[in-house]
Amino acid sequence: MPEWLVSYAEAFQQWLFAFAPSFAKGLGVFLLGVVASKAVKYAFDKTARRVRIDAVLWEYLGTVLRTVALIVFLIAALKVMGFPVNSLLATFGISGLIIGLGARQSMANYFAGITMLAAKPFKKGDLIEFGPPPQIGVVREVKMTCTKLDTVDNVRITVPNAVIWRNKVLNFSVHKARAIRIPLAVPYDVDVDWVEDIALGVLHRHDAVLNDPEPVFTVSDVTPTDVRAALTAWSSVGKMNIFGDVIAEMRKDFEAAGLAVTVPAKEIDLKREE
Repeated sequence: MPEWLVSYAEAFQQWLFAFAPSFAKGLGVFLLGVVASKAVKYAFDKTARRVRIDAVLWEYLGTVLRTVALIVFLIAALKVMGFPVNSLLATFGISGLIIGLGARQSMANYFAGITMLAAKPFKKGDLIEFGPPPQIGVVREVKMTCTKLDTVDNVRITVPNAVIWRNKVLNFSVHKARAIRIPLAVPYDVDVDWVEDIALGVLHRHDAVLNDPEPVFTVSDVTPTDVRAALTAWSSVGKMNIFGDVIAEMRKDFEAAGLAVTVPAKEIDLKREE
C-alpha cells in the first residue's frame, strides 16, 4: 500500500474516532426530536378533536408544529456534532428570503386558507357568491391553497383562497330558505286587488316557492304615475333561477288578463334571490 494512502487512512481513522462520540450524541438528539415531534402532533390532534377544530385545519397545523419541532431538534443535533450552525442558518435565511419573495402569492393563499378554515364563511356543499366579478357556485372542496366550486352551469372552477378571502362572500346556504323579492308597478286604472290575485297565484303554482311562510303582496309606494307594490316569497336554498321562472309566468298571466303591469326585472340571476 502506498505511503500516502496509509497516511490518509490513519488520518481518517483518527477523525472517525474523534467524531464518533459527537455524532452519536447528535444522532440521539435527532431521534429524540423525531419522537418528540410525533408526540406534539398527537397531542395537538387529540386537543383539536376535543375542541372540534376543522379537520383540514388541524391536520395542517399539526403538520406545521411537527415540522418545526423536527427542525429545532435537527439544528440542535448539528450543533452537537460540531457543524457551523450559525453560518448555515445565515445562508438558509438569505435563501429563504429569496424563495419567500418568489412564492409570496402561494404563501398568501396558505394564510388565506388558514383564515377561511378558522372563520368558516362556508363549508362543502354551500352555494356561495364571491367577487367582483360575481362568481356563483357550490363548494366542492376546500384545500389550504385553493377552493373548488361547481358553477350553476355545472363547470368546475378552482379559485386561489386569497382571491376569495379578499372579496365579499355571500353564502346562500346558511339558512334553510331565502327570500325572493319582486317589485311591481301598477297603473292607476288597474285594480290592485286583481294584480295581487294574479301575482300570488303565480307564486303558489311554482313548486319551488314555499307555502310556509306564505307569499306576501304589499303596496310599498305611490308615485304620480302608478302604484308600487312588492312581492315577497320564500324558497329553499337548493332551488335555482326561481326569480326568472316567476317573472316569465307573471308576465304571461298579466298579458293574458290585459293588464299593463310592469315587472321591473333587470337581469335574471341569483343576486335577486336574497
